[in-house]
Amino acid sequence: MKRIINKLGLVVLVVSLVFAWLSLSISQQVQASETSSQAQSGNLLEDIKKRGVIRMGLSPDYPPYEFIVQENGKNTVKGIDVSVGQKIADDLGVKLEIVEMEFSSLLSSLEAGNIDMIISGMSVTPERQKSVDFSKVYEVSPQVFVIRKSDQDKFPNGDAFASGDLVIGVQQGTMQEQLVKDQMPQAEVFVMSQVPDLINALSTGQIDGVLMDETVGGAHAAEQDNLATVLTDIDVDENNGKAVVAPKGESELVAAINQSIDEIHENNLIDVYMEDAFAAIADSQQTSWLDYWPYFWSGLKTTLFVSLIGILVGTVLGSLVAILRLAQIPVASQLATFMVEFIRGTPLMIQVLFMFLGVGGFFGISALTAGLIAISINSGAYVSEIIRGGLQAVDKGQTEAARSLGLNQKTTMQKIIFPQALRSIWPSLGNEFITLIKESSIISTIGVAELTFQTRAVTSISYRGIIPLLISMVLYFILTFLLGKLLNHYERRMNAKY
Repeated sequence: MKRIINKLGLVVLVVSLVFAWLSLSISQQVQASETSSQAQSGNLLEDIKKRGVIRMGLSPDYPPYEFIVQENGKNTVKGIDVSVGQKIADDLGVKLEIVEMEFSSLLSSLEAGNIDMIISGMSVTPERQKSVDFSKVYEVSPQVFVIRKSDQDKFPNGDAFASGDLVIGVQQGTMQEQLVKDQMPQAEVFVMSQVPDLINALSTGQIDGVLMDETVGGAHAAEQDNLATVLTDIDVDENNGKAVVAPKGESELVAAINQSIDEIHENNLIDVYMEDAFAAIADSQQTSWLDYWPYFWSGLKTTLFVSLIGILVGTVLGSLVAILRLAQIPVASQLATFMVEFIRGTPLMIQVLFMFLGVGGFFGISALTAGLIAISINSGAYVSEIIRGGLQAVDKGQTEAARSLGLNQKTTMQKIIFPQALRSIWPSLGNEFITLIKESSIISTIGVAELTFQTRAVTSISYRGIIPLLISMVLYFILTFLLGKLLNHYERRMNAKY
């Protein structure tokens, strides 16, 4: 048993050293990229042509610019921005790969090298130009406030929102957020990461209006009878319209993108792309919520897969770490303790983003793999504490009695200590498994199409927010309720046996 513990300690030591080396390497890589980007401009275009794929980042919650529809049982991203990206890919002679994530994570992902360009309704701003390069503007849209139709008499125009008495909703990290801060300094601003959530907040009276592009606002007002739009006096410079975002210093890539945008303007393709987008939205809308079941079923399967892997890997990892923490090996025990304290002391959201943007960018792993690793490690840290507490709760006299009967340490642990510990920790362990199912929704922020992600997709294309959320809540409840019943069944069996 001691030899096994020694080996486990060596494994933890090696893993810790590798993690330290990896963190240093990622840091050095980022620094090198920042210092040499100007000198090495144009390399990315060559790499794109060699690999035959250009990776485009977007946040598919902004119809008609980007949204998700189901085609042949699979998620497909459609919209104006997707058509622009496809035009660029076709002109370069490469395939288009779409990488989905939250809007606020796009710039970080671009800087980390996970994507090659961003086309997600992102506008040119001086702050962004400090860290990334922009193409020519491909569209400029006037700004409107989306309001409740019942408030049209109160707010005949956008001037009322400048007083500071009304709450303005804006999407996090967007031009609209900056416009309100610059041109309406007295206004009360309510920031959320998703446009559908802002529309829900407006419909339920949490906010008084949402500032957005006229095209997007008009689409929401046309699809929802309780909403309307009012024009604003907010000034948007033509140079601050929507553009393609590329890494800093990639002048050759930007030049190639600009050629495509010139052709888009010459042939008025934006109008064509807009017609195609609205047609796709109309085709995807269903008369019954049951018709949206493929979206929820797809997300449910991914949630089950992620949860199962997280439970299995987390249990194995947690067991190993718990044993190491109880072992009389100073280095191994200290490393295991540090790992547990570090993981438990940092938010899971940050861990997921670091695994995707940092480790994922370094090794080129997918969003799903990065999410699985982060969730498994996080679960392992909490499971290790549960198991350690259970093992320590068993009276030491049990071990002494077993050893006095001639049982070795391994047999004592397997036959005497662990069964008693398992009985005492089973409720806590089950609670951790149930929590894991709910926490798996966090990986939707990096574009993994689990249940929460698919719920937002339905919200975007249906222009309805409350019912998709209710359906998602019911599905999560069914999962956790059934798992709870299964865990209770095995708990009764253990109690009857012992």
